[in-house]
Amino acid sequence: MRRRDAVLVLCCVLAVSAGCLGVEVDTAPSTATPTPGSETTVRVTDVVDGDTIDVRFPDGSTDTVRLLGVDTPEVHAENDPAEFEGVPDTEAGRSCLRRHGERASTFAVDRLADRRVTLQFDAAAGRRGGYDRLLAYVVVDGASFNAALLERGHARLYDSSFRERDRYTALEREARDAGRGVWDCAS
Repeated sequence: MRRRDAVLVLCCVLAVSAGCLGVEVDTAPSTATPTPGSETTVRVTDVVDGDTIDVRFPDGSTDTVRLLGVDTPEVHAENDPAEFEGVPDTEAGRSCLRRHGERASTFAVDRLADRRVTLQFDAAAGRRGGYDRLLAYVVVDGASFNAALLERGHARLYDSSFRERDRYTALEREARDAGRGVWDCAS
């Protein structure tokens, strides 16, 4: 057997053995399967709401991204005022949150729709969230869009683990103390 053929046979044996041992071989393009701690530039194809976007990677693949560390009021479902500290559990409180959810979505459309943005992935948070959406910080024009949502009061801090948690806690506190955005719904 020639050396080249022997190497080819060895590679095949190793590949089959890896499959038999339950080792998962990831053959998808690296841009479509970002790893925590990495970043990639994408095109925003749709703004689902204030904290969720659909994107297209350079290789043409698509995915849904949940903005890491923030939670905007819902526009496609009912809001739970208990999630927003101080907002009364009344029809007025829910209506106020709905209005601010619409404002957060409009802000996201204005800043992100059909734009190239950078997704930054956080090793502390993992790669995907509860609905199998990518979890990422979104950077547009050199600034964190996630942080901008908190600064303007369009979002609350999402209770999870991520490296920007302390900074985001301070941003939410400042917006809440100033009564900005959703925080003007608080009694």
